[in-house]
Amino acid sequence: MGDEVDGVPGIQHVAPGFGRKTALKLLKKHGSLENLLNAAAVRTVGRQYAQNALTKYADFLRRNYEILSLRRDVDVQLEEEWLFDRDSRNDSVVLSNFFKLLGETQKLTNQNTSHSSDG
Repeated sequence: MGDEVDGVPGIQHVAPGFGRKTALKLLKKHGSLENLLNAAAVRTVGRQYAQNALTKYADFLRRNYEILSLRRDVDVQLEEEWLFDRDSRNDSVVLSNFFKLLGETQKLTNQNTSHSSDG
């Protein structure tokens, strides 16, 4: 489990040779992450490297799954007028500023990454 866009590394980052294709194939076969990890724990996954990686990184995978899961048990109080009675004239300005900020953040991230690989 991972999502590079959200900065959550997948198993391929901690277990070389265990890539996206293998993960998808195993998840489809077992139906869920928990079923897959249970199968790995009793050594019924198949290839040895996959069993070893899944067993070794089970907590890592569970944590990532929890991070990436949408909570459905949150009670959200929405007022209907919030959805309809709002001034949307400044939306483009707000979005523009937000994307500028994201661009600056991306530049800083790229700068930090290039500095850390120099040394």
